[in-house]
Amino acid sequence: MDIDMHKVFPDLFEGHAPITLQNAFHEALEALEEWSEKAEEPLIPIHGVAMPISSVFVGMSHCTDLMPLRTQGVLEAIIGVRASGRMLYADAARLAMPLCAARTDPGALPAYP
Repeated sequence: MDIDMHKVFPDLFEGHAPITLQNAFHEALEALEEWSEKAEEPLIPIHGVAMPISSVFVGMSHCTDLMPLRTQGVLEAIIGVRASGRMLYADAARLAMPLCAARTDPGALPAYP
């Protein structure tokens, strides 16, 4: 089956993401929060196609839309720190991407004492 990835994960329009991608981002954060250490990277459905959560974070890493508070709350629960104000999806994606990298390849990030 040939999949048009542009239809599944369309480009941002002047920094703005369609609501389907914003919802996918929320689902990806929830999947990241539930991801157990030894499990494979979680997949979430976007338009019926299973996408790795890291792809969602990368795709939203330039999104200038403000993130809803409910989504921001999920991110804050993951990182254990409350934001001082509202966040952009891009900011959240850049916080989530290294967490995905650390889980898929624990040697990819330096160890801190």
